[in-house]
This record gives sequence, C-alpha cells and structure tokens, in this order.
Amino acid sequence: MYYVNPIIKSFFRTNQPEGRGKYVRLDQNENPDGIPQWLFDKAMAKVTPEYLSIYPEESKLTEEYAKVIGLTAENIALTDGSVVAMGYAIKVFGEPGKDLICVTPTFGMYKVYADMQGMNTKFVHYESDYTFDINKLLAEINENTSLVSIVNPNMPIGNAYTMDEIRKVLDKAKANNALVIVDEAYYLFHKETALPLLKEYDNLVILRTFSKMLSMPGLRIGVVISSAENAQYIRNYKPHYTVNAVALAVAEEMVANYDRVVKELTEKFEAGKKCLLEALDKAGYSYIPTEGCFICITPKHRTAEYITDELKNRGILIFCGKGDSAGFLRVTIWDKKYMEMFMKELVQIDVPEGA
Repeated sequence: MYYVNPIIKSFFRTNQPEGRGKYVRLDQNENPDGIPQWLFDKAMAKVTPEYLSIYPEESKLTEEYAKVIGLTAENIALTDGSVVAMGYAIKVFGEPGKDLICVTPTFGMYKVYADMQGMNTKFVHYESDYTFDINKLLAEINENTSLVSIVNPNMPIGNAYTMDEIRKVLDKAKANNALVIVDEAYYLFHKETALPLLKEYDNLVILRTFSKMLSMPGLRIGVVISSAENAQYIRNYKPHYTVNAVALAVAEEMVANYDRVVKELTEKFEAGKKCLLEALDKAGYSYIPTEGCFICITPKHRTAEYITDELKNRGILIFCGKGDSAGFLRVTIWDKKYMEMFMKELVQIDVPEGA
C-alpha cells in the first residue's frame, strides 16, 4: 500500500455548498452585491489575453497595500485567501506536539490546521451570557503553548477584544516563547487593529482578507502581516504564483481607490445594520451585540433548523448555529434591502406552531 499521511487520512471533510448564487446569500458573511460596478469595470479593462498569458506578479499589490497600512512590502506576504494564510502561519510557526489556544466558538479551520500540524487545540469557552473573560485565555498559556489565535472581531459571536487585552495575550505568550495570530478578517467593520503593536512584539502575526468588507471572496486574496523576518518565513514556505492575475488586477484597482471603496461599502453596511437592529428590537428578538458583519439571533417560537430551512425555501440562505453556537440564527449584515427582506420572512416563519 502506498503511503498516505496518517493525519490527513484520518480526516473527513465535506465540500462547501454550491449553487448559492440563486439565493439571497446571508449565510457566509459576504456582501451579496459584491464590489462597486465602477471598480469592476476599471479592473476588467486590464484583463486582456496578453495579461493572462503572463505569470502573476504580486509586487505592485504588495507595495501599494503596504503603503495603505503604513508599513513596507517586507512586512507582507500575499496569499490566495486568508484561510490559506492561516494554514501557512500554523505550518510555519506551530510546533507539533504543542498547543494552539483559541476561544470557542470561532472559525473552525484553526483546529483543522492544528490537527494537520500534529498540534493539540485547547478551547477557552465564553461565559453563559456570551461575554468573554480574557483572564481565562491568559490562564491557559504556558510552556506547552506554541500558538494563540484571536479572531478580532470574533466570528460567530461578534465580540471584539481591546488592544489592552491583546497586549496582555502577547506578553504572556512571549514569556512562554509562543506566537499570537490575530485574525482581522472583520476589522473594517470594527475599525480597531493590532497593527501598531507590531512595533513592540515580534511574536505577532496579523491576518487580513479581501473577502469581507472588501467584497471579493470569489477572487481569494489574503494577507499575512508581521515583522519582516516573520513575513519572510511565510514567503519561504508559500509557492510562487498562488495569487491569480485576475485577483491581482481587481485588488490593485481596489487599493488604488481604497478610501473611496471602503467609504461606499461601509455606508451600505452601517445602514443595513441600523435597519436590522431596529427591526429585531421592534419584533422583540434577542441577539448578541456584534462588531462584525454577522449577528446571532435567538428564535422566539420555532427552532433554528426549522427557520433556516423555511428561509431557504423562500430564497434566503442563513447559517444555522452548530456546536457551541447551536440554537442561534447567524445572519450576514449587509445592505438595507436584504435586511428588510430577511425580517419580512422571519416574522412570518417564526410563529407559534399551529398559528
């Protein structure tokens, strides 16, 4: 029998759902409308047969994005999506046999990659009211810790950590020769970033994505941001030419118009969030306050599974909470028109059985 890595062999992972384009997609924290049309048109003007005949070149986007965030190209490694960046970081900095510490619930791929690396995942739980005590996480960091991951704001709960809390984690991790991954996939909805801490901590790696606020998940662009030394370690590991040329063309145009794009998208998001929260309050729903583009809602009468299925029958996809978030409806927050559509259907579906 030929060799199969025993860790990989023991996994069974299902495919992601397809055919979602025919629905109103409020299940995976995407902007259903995508990037502004004017930006798409400008980017596509670059995409010629000759442009596609050349292997992709990442240096322009790397340099321009570095300017946007006030760093240099040496601090950045581009990847084909931040979930890949996450895998690279765990592969490069995760020590087999040691611990990765993260909260639960959070983005599930951290445990997947840790398992593949032969690491142990130690979960730190929320309080019963879904507040989080950072001291519980700090207490878990010890000499057997290799990595600590913090998604800020955290998905799916939506809480955000203060920079003082992150600083405490970095200090405790550094005292134990551990590295901290701060995943800022949703930071543009919260506007607080750990970037300034890079000047003080060499054990900090920040991950970002062009998929959430920047609205291009189909093109797969992620960013690893760290010290020049750490970013070089990531570049040493990643293959060449992994970010495709079309993705680069769109991302370059986006970064060239960064402030305008973020302003336009933020205005739509904030109007949608205001609309949704007001409607939930008026209808008497309980929910967890959120700093992300998603919200966990507690049904009033029917189960989360029933409501999720009925919404799908009516053309709207949401995420039905599982595991530590079971019982919640997780809904993407975006443009006002989608929030109105969701609430119209929710209040019709979530009624007492037999009513």
